[in-house]
Amino acid sequence: MSNTERVNNEWIYYGTGFAFKFTDEKYHRYATLIVKPQHIELLSNNTDLSDSALKELIVEEWFGLENEMTREVNNKKRRKQ
Repeated sequence: MSNTERVNNEWIYYGTGFAFKFTDEKYHRYATLIVKPQHIELLSNNTDLSDSALKELIVEEWFGLENEMTREVNNKKRRKQ
């Protein structure tokens, strides 16, 4: 189960055994951002995964579909130029 909450003007995301936030809150407003592991700051990791493996998993499971859609839109814009 995933959950989010706003703490001290930052969005905190909770998954099973972990919590994270974006390294910069401005990323929430970026329409063309492809979320990558370097955009994620782990706040806790109580899983069997290393931090880097968990970040990869978060990107894939939490942002994978959105990243694909953003990538397609970005590519269409570039082709039109």
